[in-house]
Amino acid sequence: MALSESEYVGKNDSSLFEAIKTQNWISVEQLLQEEPNLTTVNDEFGNLPLHSAIGFKCPDQILLNILVLNPLACKIHGTDDWLPIHIAAMWGVSTEIMTALIRTYPEGLDDSGQTSNNKGRTPRHFSKRFEHNRELLERSTEDWKRGA
Repeated sequence: MALSESEYVGKNDSSLFEAIKTQNWISVEQLLQEEPNLTTVNDEFGNLPLHSAIGFKCPDQILLNILVLNPLACKIHGTDDWLPIHIAAMWGVSTEIMTALIRTYPEGLDDSGQTSNNKGRTPRHFSKRFEHNRELLERSTEDWKRGA
């Protein structure tokens, strides 16, 4: 990402977004314990904390906690009309995180957004970017739904 961390923080961002965007992972952990409802509060671009946590390379255990606290975030389109799984496929996450995102919302693999902003790209479009997640992204949605 090209901007400095402080330039990503918006004046209307929640304390959780501010901590994520400045990569203050200790504060993120504390906020998740004290105010778990912040995982449902959007930023000015329609992103939820899950979107930003993926983009800002949040540690896996914290990311998993955000996902557990708000699994519906997997269905929300944020910046560029992307779901969290789009961001994960584009910017890279561990196999554990990718698996958790897909299991939470397997239909996200086929999502091409609500508008033409993301050029009709599904997360599968990015499957060749990170070899360790290639098989996960290329597996059929039906296989994921069956728990394969």
